Amino acid sequence: MTKLLQQALRDVDRLPVEDQDAAAGALFDYLAHRHDMRLTDAQRAELRRRRAAPMRKCVSHEEAGERIRRLGQ
Repeated sequence: MTKLLQQALRDVDRLPVEDQDAAAGALFDYLAHRHDMRLTDAQRAELRRRRAAPMRKCVSHEEAGERIRRLGQ
């Protein structure tokens, strides 16, 4: 087990029981679907293009959440 995973599990161990169950559920969901998360060649190329852009704009978590909410409308 990696040190990062050990630290994460120690942190989860300090949570209330219901939060521990939520964290376990998230981990099980990740394990069940980790092979489904694949990028297409086009998505990989777009990701490389965006990362290489010297003027790329970073947004806050709040702004990213708002953008995602707007996409769902």
